[in-house]
Formats: sequence, structure tokens, C-alpha cells
Amino acid sequence: MDSRAKGARGELEFIHRHLAPYWPDAKRNLDQFGDDKRDAIQCAGIHWQIKRTERLELWRAIRQAEQEAIGSDVPVVAFRRNHSGWYCVAPADFLCALIAWRDR
Repeated sequence: MDSRAKGARGELEFIHRHLAPYWPDAKRNLDQFGDDKRDAIQCAGIHWQIKRTERLELWRAIRQAEQEAIGSDVPVVAFRRNHSGWYCVAPADFLCALIAWRDR
């Protein structure tokens, strides 16, 4: 399977399944060659790196999201492999604040 096509399908799958319910205008970033390199756009405040791979180099993906995040955008890596659900990695301070906010 072509890895680019698999990546594009993975991005679309994640956006439709997980982002669209919260950000209805979310879509793939088709122009990732300029300053804005996130995989999903129209998700204010989050820099999404979406990985659909069997062998994720997690630290490399985290570093990519951190380096490419613009301004105060929170770098988040979403990933899954075959026969698995989606998971996300986010900075601990952001995740803990989000969980505390939800429980109020």
C-alpha cells in the first residue's frame, strides 16, 4: 500500500471520526509546504500531526509537532496502527488542565 495514500486516508479518518464533531469545519491541510504544516486545519489552538503507521517513531513525531506548532498552538500527535483505535499524545500540562476543566 502506498504510504502517502495510507497517510491521507488516516488523516481523513481521524478528522471525520474525532475532529469534525467538535470542529465541524475541520479538514486536511492540503498545503503543508509553507509555514503551516499541521495535518488538520480549522481546529483553533491545536497543531495536529496525524500518523497512520505500523511503526511510529513517537519521539520524532512529537518533536515534529512541537517544532512546527505556530505561536501558542498545542502540539498533539494522533496515531493508530492496523486493528487499533486512535490515540493522542499531548503535553502533560495541557492534558491535565483539560481533564480538570472537564470534571468541573
